[in-house]
Amino acid sequence: MSIPQPPSDPQQPNYQPDHSAPGAGAPAAGYPYQAPAYGPPPTAPQNTGGNGLAIASVVLGGVGLVLSWIFLGGILALVGLVLGVVALVKKRGSRLLAIIGTAVSALALVISVIVTIVTFIAAASAIDQINESLESTSVSQSPAAEAEDDAAETTTENVAFGETVTYDDGLAVTVSAPETFTPGEYAAGADQAANVVFTITITNGTDANFDPTLAYPSVASAGVEASSVYDSDQSLNQPSTAVPAGQSVTWRSAFSVADPAQLILELSPGPFEYDSIVYQS
Repeated sequence: MSIPQPPSDPQQPNYQPDHSAPGAGAPAAGYPYQAPAYGPPPTAPQNTGGNGLAIASVVLGGVGLVLSWIFLGGILALVGLVLGVVALVKKRGSRLLAIIGTAVSALALVISVIVTIVTFIAAASAIDQINESLESTSVSQSPAAEAEDDAAETTTENVAFGETVTYDDGLAVTVSAPETFTPGEYAAGADQAANVVFTITITNGTDANFDPTLAYPSVASAGVEASSVYDSDQSLNQPSTAVPAGQSVTWRSAFSVADPAQLILELSPGPFEYDSIVYQS
């Protein structure tokens, strides 16, 4: 007994397509063909930032190496070393560039540290030498200078007018007793109750010239500072010519005072070499 087969003509009733036949999966004529849908092709992972860190490390390390003799070079080298290590740890970008940047930066940093240490040591040594030189100059003094200072120094008490004071180096000073002074018409400084004049004589018993301009006297009377009287008509000018060894110089100095009975005159032949002499009435 035979089983009836379904009709093969699509226009016949009970038609079923034969999927096993060749070309059964092809689309029927008159229908548009649709290609199977596929996803986009895979893209390679992007590598952003890695090369930038490595390149920055190389650049900073190179600049730091060039400037390793100054402090700025050490700072640049330190930054380049950090960037190179970061690039190596992240494993991003060119590993060779990161290694080069790290090595160059490390070398520049080491050189900068060595230069800084050497500079500080040299500066400290120079400062110590300067301090030692200053101390030796201020403390030590040549025997001739010490002998000269010892010869010039003398300890004098208050002396009376008319007495002669001789220093250890041979310089002698004499101030006469005060005399009444009458200022001339064009004199200046006579502004107190009375006017007196002193005769000052300095004998140079040293072996060098003496400058008399340094021997300027000052006077006080009854607790009041006296005023210097200037009178060119009566030869009251301070001498300015050097006094050779073995010679002397004499001049007069006038003052306007409050009380001629109470007079104190102070005089020092030099501001540093000699002690002051105090004459009093």
